[in-house]
Amino acid sequence: MFILALSILISLSLRILADALHIPGYYDCTGVYFSATLLPFYWSILSHILIALVLSLYYQVYIVASWIIVLSGLVYWLLYWRAPKSKAIIVYIIVPVIYSFSWIILYSILTNTIKYLPLYIRMKGFYILLFDSVVSITLGNFLARTVTVGALLNKRSYTIVATVFSILLIVGYASVLFNEWSITQSFPEHDGYLKFHAKMDFVWLPLGEKGINNYYYPIDRFKRGSLGYQVWIGMYWIQGYHDIADVGLVSQFAIWDQNFWLGIHGAPDPYTYVDLVENITVINFKGYKAYLMYGGMISRSDVEPYEEVILRGFFITFYDERSDRTAIVYACATSDNIDKVIGDLWKVVNSWNIR
Repeated sequence: MFILALSILISLSLRILADALHIPGYYDCTGVYFSATLLPFYWSILSHILIALVLSLYYQVYIVASWIIVLSGLVYWLLYWRAPKSKAIIVYIIVPVIYSFSWIILYSILTNTIKYLPLYIRMKGFYILLFDSVVSITLGNFLARTVTVGALLNKRSYTIVATVFSILLIVGYASVLFNEWSITQSFPEHDGYLKFHAKMDFVWLPLGEKGINNYYYPIDRFKRGSLGYQVWIGMYWIQGYHDIADVGLVSQFAIWDQNFWLGIHGAPDPYTYVDLVENITVINFKGYKAYLMYGGMISRSDVEPYEEVILRGFFITFYDERSDRTAIVYACATSDNIDKVIGDLWKVVNSWNIR
């Protein structure tokens, strides 16, 4: 039971710590490999299931990705305990490949983009997952050796490791609440709009980026012919520094978000591409040096029959040095309605109390 509890603590604390420190990757399987190194088969599988369940409390995507955690742990256990010790290096090849491919396959299925799988495995996100898994295996093995002497639990070492990871969990979670989620207080309610705050790590999986999305849409957003049809207003709060003047870099976050949204809403062959960028200017936005750019994209509707739509609006980008976050403000409507609602879009954006 001690090992099982510690394995959960290790996976959860490292997952949160990676977010707190803005480290690419998840490291969510470290506790999985730790328990698989020490526990018999059925206890090991139980620990993997419990780790996935606890991780889902932090990020709901683990509800549908729990099989990745269990599968990675199962393959690791079989290779670690059944493969010849002289071939133990295969653990560092097979397990990371399975872990990384599993995430990418899940992403492809949920977004109706399975045909783009060859593209996804050539992108940065896939290689970050490979690195993540190798590091997690190494840490899991190291920690397993730290808390045991031979085949016996070293209670003194266990206590020290458990204390260290408990502190990391508390400090890391407090940091995430402040650095990531405190920004949500900046967005007031608006009549006629629904407001959401969503973690975007899975949405931006192929990009290898992490952050949250604070967004609104009007209550008539899904009603074709209404002024609110296909309207988006929001702000990405992205971990780390990104070149806020790079239009291509900035737009990719919105493109992947839009395609993900279309995919999970059933649109076949989701696509989004920028077709217009103009009037790029440097402005002062809420005390930040920021770039304002007008333009638009061509995409699909998220309402059947998923017809093509032309979106027009604006982006505002800035970097918050204190939080080490890149912000991308976005607001758009259909090309037919943008002139009628542009004032409302700006009204919502200007209401934000961002400091």
